[in-house]
Amino acid sequence: MVLRDDFDKKIRNIIFDLGNVLWDIDISLSVRAFARLGLTGLKETDIHPNNIGLFLDLEIGAITNAEFWAGLSKFNPTRQVSEAELSAAWNLLLLPIDFRRYELLDRLHNNYNVYLLSNTNLPHREYFLTRFFVENPAGREFESYFDRCFYSDAMHLRKPDPRIYSQLLEQAGIRAEESLFIDDNAPNLVGANEVGLHTYHLKKPEKIFNLFFE
Repeated sequence: MVLRDDFDKKIRNIIFDLGNVLWDIDISLSVRAFARLGLTGLKETDIHPNNIGLFLDLEIGAITNAEFWAGLSKFNPTRQVSEAELSAAWNLLLLPIDFRRYELLDRLHNNYNVYLLSNTNLPHREYFLTRFFVENPAGREFESYFDRCFYSDAMHLRKPDPRIYSQLLEQAGIRAEESLFIDDNAPNLVGANEVGLHTYHLKKPEKIFNLFFE
């Protein structure tokens, strides 16, 4: 499995975003679920890509899960909402898993190093790592499909800050000019370009299958 002919032949490393690249998401599902719990006033753009204070703090690992649930509860003045209810609503945005995309990653390993760089948060990460393993017919863990995974909350940085790309390159020991970064969010490509990465904007309804051939 190799990249299409229109990509630079020097590419040795492929860095994937997660949401809507490897795992489809629908933020509106969580926003509507929060509203049903009484957490009104939240918009999809508060969560992504703009991030209001609480969501930004969570995504860069500046607050704990408990502090996040407590912060969300302040949006509901009418009744007490449990952490279990908040967690279920928060994780609702993660859609069914297309395991064919991860089978593709396996085939890519014949020719490339494969990495993940995701703006995410600990509650989502704990949930999707468990869910992926439970649902995977191959009985494999999520991170086994990558040479290494990089998460914004663990790095205390988020895309499109150029520093997150620089740290990935340094920690992975790879060169920007030999690396391709794929993301569905165009602003995230700006910081990647600043550090010399090749980039590709994956626009809906395009899927990653379109970028490669056997």
